[in-house]
Amino acid sequence: MKKLLFSILAALGFFANAQSQSEVEVLEPQAFIERVKADTSAIILDVRQPEEFAEGHLAQAINLDWLNQTVFINGLAKLNKQKTYYVYCRSGRRSQAAAGKLKAEGFQVIDLKGGYLHWVEVGMPVVK
Repeated sequence: MKKLLFSILAALGFFANAQSQSEVEVLEPQAFIERVKADTSAIILDVRQPEEFAEGHLAQAINLDWLNQTVFINGLAKLNKQKTYYVYCRSGRRSQAAAGKLKAEGFQVIDLKGGYLHWVEVGMPVVK
């Protein structure tokens, strides 16, 4: 009985997370940069740790560390909901979670597919 209940709860959690993530638009690097350039309200949000950010980041990106939830939540309170946030991390995992949180808080958000690693892999520009 406990196994069945656990399985049902796990499945519900999975589908709830999948539904919230499906609401976040995810773009390949070229489409991501084109959308940023065309969007006058665009803010690029790097949710990696400060050390990762210092090693290289997208131009005009703001660093808001997802792994430090105190910093992230405090930073979130300072963001303007009238802007669109273009979010990325190293590989896409943290940005997916951060994008879901931003979306749940009422922000317009777009996630970079594959994160910084994919961005660099396809030859997109970075700031070091």
